[in-house]
Parts: sequence; structure tokens; C-alpha cells
Amino acid sequence: MSKSVKVIFLLIAVLAGMPARAGALLFPEGEGQLILTTTFSDASNAYDSQGRLLKTPSYRKFELDGYVEYGAKDWLTVVGQGGGMDFQGSTSAPAPLSTSPAPRYAGVGLGALGARVKLGEIGGYYFSLEGSIRAASHAAETYLDMKDFLQVDARVQMFHALEAWGLPAFLDAQLGYRSRGQSGDEIRADLTLGVRPRPDVLLMAQSFTAIAPWPTSASSFAAQKFEVSGVYDLNRTFSVQIGVVYAPFGLNSPAERGIVSALWTRF
Repeated sequence: MSKSVKVIFLLIAVLAGMPARAGALLFPEGEGQLILTTTFSDASNAYDSQGRLLKTPSYRKFELDGYVEYGAKDWLTVVGQGGGMDFQGSTSAPAPLSTSPAPRYAGVGLGALGARVKLGEIGGYYFSLEGSIRAASHAAETYLDMKDFLQVDARVQMFHALEAWGLPAFLDAQLGYRSRGQSGDEIRADLTLGVRPRPDVLLMAQSFTAIAPWPTSASSFAAQKFEVSGVYDLNRTFSVQIGVVYAPFGLNSPAERGIVSALWTRF
């Protein structure tokens, strides 16, 4: 197995689901939401350092994730995240990932706690700042985008309501910094376009980008994922979501694909 393929497979395991659920808007004081998400994903190809698609050892991954937002004050929303994962690599995986023939991890995944504060509004564009501390066990960090068991994530967020194809819509954009990814500190850029074709249906197209501009190793790293999903409001309290996610571009990152489902509850 070539060195470049080995590097790619090491990065395959560390890329947890990128889709972020936080938005730039804050919740009113005393209100919030909880989103429980399941993701089934796999990959048998990856992008090398030139962005070319290569055949690599395959893996399958299941993730269960909980994400909560709560308006502690009108100007402050508290956010938290936690969950677990089951990662199963193929028997052709390189030894550095595990002492067993096939790398495997089943247990607690990422935990995070943070807060979002309002920055202001300019011409219908709402801005906020969010920071969080992310943590994982030493056993789990091998399968997450974490060089150490602690990370810091800070991002500026923007929300804008608009009209698309004659329908109510919104744009949410986030630009951030995350410390100590597997390939070094990362720049994160997330975009969400949401459209409501009817009052109880929300369609979303999302892009999630991670780039390590100052890699700690000789290998560069970039990952791009797109997610398309629909959210259906069962009532004023509960909603369900179903979607697909795929990585069409990257550098030393997996060509992952998956199915995402979620239950949203507002309180």
C-alpha cells in the first residue's frame, strides 16, 4: 500500500459528520430545541493530495448525535452536543489505526458545550458569535477530527431572510476556526440555504468545508461535504428530517456518502 493511500485512510476514520445544526439566530429566553440525529455512512474511495479519487480500504459508520440549543438570555443561547458512534473498518486497514486486523470503535463520541451571543443586525443581516469547547476520550479521538482530546471552535455567523423562486427562504453562513484537527488547525466554512415550499415543509441545501491551511504533517488536508434534506413539521413541537450527504471534493479525505435522519423537538 502506498504512503499516500495510508495517509488517506488514517484521515478517513477521523472525519466525523460535519453537518452543523447551529444557526446565527438566537433563541428567545426560556425557549430552545433538541435535535436527535442518526447518520449511516460509508466510503471505499478517498481523495489524494492532488484531489484525485483513489480506491482505499472501506469503512462503515453509524452515528447517534444529540444537539441542544437553549435561550438563557435574549442575548445568549447556550449550545451542547453529545453522542456515540460505531465505526467498522475493513480487514485491509493499515495497522496504525488499530492493533486488530480491522479497526473498530463502538462507544461515546464527541461532547461539546458552548454559547452564542448576538453581535447585531445590518440591513436585514443578523450576526452572532459562537464559541465552544469540544472533548472526546483518547479512544474516540482516533475516529474523530481531533488531534488532542480537547478542541476549541469559534465562528462568526450570519443569517438573512430572503425570497427564492417566489418562496420564503433564508441563508445561513458561518466562518470559523477549529484548533488541533488531525492535520492541524482548521478553517471551517458552512453554508445553508433553506426554502419553504409550504408552511410545514423546509428544504435545505448545505455545504460544509474544512481546510487545514497550516498542516502539521507534509500532507495537505481539505474536505467538502454537501447535504440535501427535507424537514417536515408534524406539529408545533415535533419535526422529522431525512436527507443524503456526499463528499464530492477533497484533499487526503474520504469520499464519504450517507443517509441522515433526525427528530427535532422545540420547547
